[in-house]
Amino acid sequence: MTHNTKAYSNYKFPGQKPGEVIQLLVRKHWIIDVKIAAIFAFLALIPGTVAVVSPILLWDGVLTDTILLIIIGVLVYFLFMMLITYIKWLNEELDIIIVTNERIVAHDQIDLFHRQVSETNIGQIQDVKGIERGMLGSIFHYGKLEMQTAARDIMFKIQHVRDPYNSARIILDIRDQYIDKEKFEQKHESLIHHT
Repeated sequence: MTHNTKAYSNYKFPGQKPGEVIQLLVRKHWIIDVKIAAIFAFLALIPGTVAVVSPILLWDGVLTDTILLIIIGVLVYFLFMMLITYIKWLNEELDIIIVTNERIVAHDQIDLFHRQVSETNIGQIQDVKGIERGMLGSIFHYGKLEMQTAARDIMFKIQHVRDPYNSARIILDIRDQYIDKEKFEQKHESLIHHT
């Protein structure tokens, strides 16, 4: 994965400052969608089997109250299961870290109605770590991305991101460019004030 700033040039986000350009969007890996779909399929297997087998076993030529109750129970179960699965998917899908030329903005969807937005100046980033764990993480190149700021306890984390090593390297490169630009501007200002 190469760093392509122009890929994000048309993207905008709430609170974006004038002159601020999105450099990188860090999102969850597609494997999370597969994991949620697998859990949904597993949870649907048992009641789906009950919904198909029970009418066959209990069928005596007439649609009885027992069969109707079983079918209604299975449908209500499916409804709640789909709702819970959708909420789980939404919580994962809305987690994103936006890296601009000036700052890092982390949107963390904790629950359905609980969202946390954190931001820091890109120059405050001290350390960025990409971590791949386990066999699936190594095969599909996904893992955790951690960013430590200059403050003691403030850390940005996002789980299950695509290519965390490359994302970490890109963020450090963006930070270095920002620091070099700041040093140049400070040096340029001091030269102007001395003349």
